[in-house]
Amino acid sequence: MKNKHQIINAVISPVIYKDKFLLIKRIKPPYKGLWSLPGGKLEIGEHPQQTIVREIKEETGLDVKFISFRGLISEILYSNNKAETQFVIWVCETRSKSDQIKEFAEGKPKWFTKEELIKNPKNMIPSDYAMINEFFIKNKKSLAIHKSHVHKNGKTYSLEYFGK
Repeated sequence: MKNKHQIINAVISPVIYKDKFLLIKRIKPPYKGLWSLPGGKLEIGEHPQQTIVREIKEETGLDVKFISFRGLISEILYSNNKAETQFVIWVCETRSKSDQIKEFAEGKPKWFTKEELIKNPKNMIPSDYAMINEFFIKNKKSLAIHKSHVHKNGKTYSLEYFGK
């Protein structure tokens, strides 16, 4: 039997500029019509910190600087009480030197203050609101993620790199 469910490895980040956070109003399912953290799927050969910089550029036009990993979330999306999609979400912190944003295919980007985010949680993806609250408003410590590059040559495996 073929597995019709998905496991998606994604990276997200509220882009921070001065005292504001950038979110995107999604125009595609899942979560269509809700404000969310920008981000997207990892591509083969890409480290999560490269993915978040690329995804934010594609979704908002911003060039951002990766700051840190703030958390790792395993999220399961249920539909009619059945697991439909599972996300492995790398929550990052990124910063921008500019607030000049553009709208692309994922949805409309908009800057929010902490106060605006706290007042309007119902307009956001519930888990994205929880991540912002936990990692950015409550300011929990960042998470160190190590990189590992393993190469297979026949039946032999060798470690090329292991570090931060």
